[in-house]
Amino acid sequence: MNKMPTPKARRLVLLFWVLVGFFYFWLSYDYIRVSMSDDDFEEYLQYVVQITGDDHRPSGEIRALILVKAEELDLPVQGDQITILGGGNSLKVEVDYSVDIQIPVFDRGIYTKKFEHKVEYRTRK
Repeated sequence: MNKMPTPKARRLVLLFWVLVGFFYFWLSYDYIRVSMSDDDFEEYLQYVVQITGDDHRPSGEIRALILVKAEELDLPVQGDQITILGGGNSLKVEVDYSVDIQIPVFDRGIYTKKFEHKVEYRTRK
């Protein structure tokens, strides 16, 4: 014989699935947010390399511009994660950093996404 679950059991199952759905929604949201911020950051890196390469700016200024934008986008980039090689037309900038994708309630990272950017000065035509 097949017994129907009680209303209390149905509510518990529904609550469980709502919590699972919330958990996956939060992880997806955090992952997408971080990826979009990184895309904006990469665009900005190319812009900074072009402008500072044209103006032959010092590496300290380049590093400061990158750190300000990373802070604005809420990305955990530190000064030692930025490598600046050359200058002017031979300027190359590398930025490597990792972002933890958070678990909603526990405030712990469940997944770490690593980003690596290598941007070179491009000669304008």
